[in-house]
Amino acid sequence: MFDRDVTYPCAVASYDAEGVGAAIDWCCERMEDGDTLTVWTSLKSNLSNCSELEQLVSRHSNVEHITGRGGGFIRGNGPVLMAWPDMADIGKLAQYGGHHIRALCVITWNEDKIRPWVTAVRPSILGDGSAWEELTPELDPVVVEALKSLTLTVNHNNTISAGYEKDMVVTCLLALHDAGIPMDAEAMQGWALAHGWSGKNPERLAKYVEDINAGKRPRCRPMLRPDYVDSLRRRAADDT
Repeated sequence: MFDRDVTYPCAVASYDAEGVGAAIDWCCERMEDGDTLTVWTSLKSNLSNCSELEQLVSRHSNVEHITGRGGGFIRGNGPVLMAWPDMADIGKLAQYGGHHIRALCVITWNEDKIRPWVTAVRPSILGDGSAWEELTPELDPVVVEALKSLTLTVNHNNTISAGYEKDMVVTCLLALHDAGIPMDAEAMQGWALAHGWSGKNPERLAKYVEDINAGKRPRCRPMLRPDYVDSLRRRAADDT
């Protein structure tokens, strides 16, 4: 009902001359008539950190610069080139402009900040790809089945910090924890981003997992049948 898998092509580029040049070329190759190439940085002043991006914005009328601090609203359809985001930034961009994104390329500054997203999305690697020779461990198949179920049942227009959405997410995570299923908070955040979760919800999901792994039990109304985890195990076995 609420399935919103990310279907546009994605790439990740190293922050060096080769990577930045390849990122620009990759985005330009995916431009269609009437498109706008959107360049994202966290702050307006960040653009001056990279002369190639600064020139791209200043010299072309179909290239627009937006900032995360300004809300990150994408005004035109087309590729998006994000310079130095973390996973929370990617989630916020998807929330406010996801329907405008035709392709997404991310230039890294700290590979570990987006490694779970790269692991889940498996984007094209541009420039120096040595940082991606090691990815985050794969999620337990039962956790993946739980996340698939949540993706289909949670209304992603709502926050998972309250109401039905919180009850559903927290009940699910507590059931996994109580059944001894290992949960990796960052890897689950990356998976959520790769499968259409947006805004702060992927980050909130990771925080719930961290809290539960630490022994906390967030308040929630029970939403699941007693055999829920067993049904997830059966589905995971069927997928192997």
